[in-house]
Amino acid sequence: MAYNDSFIGKRSQQAAEKVAEHMGLTTVKQIQFEKELNLIEIRMEIKRRHDLTMKQFQPKSFDAYVKAMEVNGVKVIPTINKQNKLQGFRFEFDGHNLKGSEVHRNMSMGNIGKEMSGIQGKSILKDNNVSIKLAGKVVDLTPNVALKITKFIIKRAIDKGMDLGY
Repeated sequence: MAYNDSFIGKRSQQAAEKVAEHMGLTTVKQIQFEKELNLIEIRMEIKRRHDLTMKQFQPKSFDAYVKAMEVNGVKVIPTINKQNKLQGFRFEFDGHNLKGSEVHRNMSMGNIGKEMSGIQGKSILKDNNVSIKLAGKVVDLTPNVALKITKFIIKRAIDKGMDLGY
């Protein structure tokens, strides 16, 4: 007769956790849980500061957004690919460095652009220009970001036209 050893790894892990608990040791599982809890708080704080920045400063360009976030204690690091195209933002706060989408789904570069959709967005439509000035140098927007912002601006213009009765 053979011994059933299925889930032996899981059972040994549970036994090790019980021994650690009995001896008053901290398990890796507990540390990971605490880190995840801390990360949730960090993400919420970055999002809160983003919302405050958008309300308080109402930035009209990505450059103004980066500077305004800096004032609110969050360092925004542009991610520029090898083709010199702006791909997104990373947010540095309290020793953590997170991509915009890791902070909140509304904090992707396209969504930030849509939220601003001021001078920057209008110039994309008017001049058919997908370059922006950021931190003193000119970089291109990726085509999908430029398209996303352009669609949003056109939609807003149509909605305004509908409101006016056209």
